[in-house]
Amino acid sequence: MRFKIDENLPFIFKKLIEDVGDHQVESIFHEKLTGIDDFSLNKICLKERRILLTLDTDFINIQEQYYGIIIFRPKTQGKNAVKKLFTQFLERFPLEEVRGKKIIIEPNFIRIRF
Repeated sequence: MRFKIDENLPFIFKKLIEDVGDHQVESIFHEKLTGIDDFSLNKICLKERRILLTLDTDFINIQEQYYGIIIFRPKTQGKNAVKKLFTQFLERFPLEEVRGKKIIIEPNFIRIRF
């Protein structure tokens, strides 16, 4: 599977994703796309067939077609809080099932939308 890490997430997500399977991970920061608007970012992810990982809650209400989106909503900011949410998610949900879904991950709660 192919993933794109938004600029608001730490780059450690690349290793976390690659450690759980044969996945390809790109980063908005490393692609020099920082500051891109949500509509354009979604369009790029759809074209590249990549699942977006982000902290941007604006993607919860996105109306356009998307390839797959994982939105993190930790109670506190910081690398460790988001990493913990993602690690707990990976223990319960295979990344291969994210395509075509919008997944909102909160402490003790995961919402899946189609």
